[in-house]
Amino acid sequence: MNHATYHSSAGADEHYFSLTSQPDRTFAAEAETLLTRYADISQGCGNTLTLRLHLSDIANQAAIIRPMLRHMDACISLIGQPPASGARLALEAWHLDGGRRTEGTHGLAFAFSPYTILPTAASEPNRQGSHGQTLDAFDCLQKNLDHLGGCVERDTVRTWLYCRDIDNNYAGLVEARNAWFARHGMTPDTHFIASTGIEGQQETPSALVGMDALSILGLQREQIAYMQAPDNLSATHHYGVAFERGTRITYGDRSAFYISGTASIDPEGRIVHPGNVALQTVRTVANIRALMERQGATLDDLKQAVVYLRDTADAPIVAAELAATQFANIPHIMLKAPVCRPGWLVEIEAIGISAQGDPRFSPLA
Repeated sequence: MNHATYHSSAGADEHYFSLTSQPDRTFAAEAETLLTRYADISQGCGNTLTLRLHLSDIANQAAIIRPMLRHMDACISLIGQPPASGARLALEAWHLDGGRRTEGTHGLAFAFSPYTILPTAASEPNRQGSHGQTLDAFDCLQKNLDHLGGCVERDTVRTWLYCRDIDNNYAGLVEARNAWFARHGMTPDTHFIASTGIEGQQETPSALVGMDALSILGLQREQIAYMQAPDNLSATHHYGVAFERGTRITYGDRSAFYISGTASIDPEGRIVHPGNVALQTVRTVANIRALMERQGATLDDLKQAVVYLRDTADAPIVAAELAATQFANIPHIMLKAPVCRPGWLVEIEAIGISAQGDPRFSPLA
């Protein structure tokens, strides 16, 4: 399955796409075929807000694919994360019907009164090292939001932090994010931001950290809930990192669920089933299920997922476990991207939409 839709009777329809290419003789041929397939199935599905492409060799492939994307009016992100299948390219996209595009120094934004959706892709860092480049990423995000009268701590609902050589560079990323959040009033007593921190490369080899983000301006504080499932998995600050397990946004006509990168973890923050990728997959799905159910939702409400593997040899095992769950019917891609702890062999992130709206708030229309 590569396309899921949420139909709203009172607002905009949402469309989620997840596609992986079929191996071909060249990257260009593979990319052209995949982009043609995506264009065919997404025709008539509203505006493209985000398009993220995962490449097997970003240093060589980025220059080939960029000209193919020039006609696409969306926030486009290129990440070095090979598909686990052995293909060269995977794609995920988010479309929304309606809305008004605005473009300026803040980047490309989409207005759905009273909301403004600002997706942002990784920018070139100024500093050296994963610590400095993480600070660069959050500083750049704040500058983009400044142009719209926004701020990270109030308006950013999701981040994706891609770290080159994560086993060596993740510590600097964590220290910098913790420090940046603390300076901006984000603590265990207030809130953090839903996030994935995962192995991933930028086009420039010296870029150790890149960040994509999703910010939504115009939300009332009561529309935002931070997702927890303490009987299944610990709060992240218990082991020294700063992100939410997930964030729920409630509109007048729906709820959106942004599930952070989730692994096989227990209420004490320990790895569950070390060395067994099949059982780690089962536990990861159980943790995501618990996060959704605590919000009155289910795995059936998920519209898109990304599965990250440390070892592509585990792909058939993980695929078999997922096929026995609701993930068999959820559009998803599977990538080679080691998780932040070497003992975690698999991690899954997801996005869900349900009809649980609240009439106190405006619909997403």
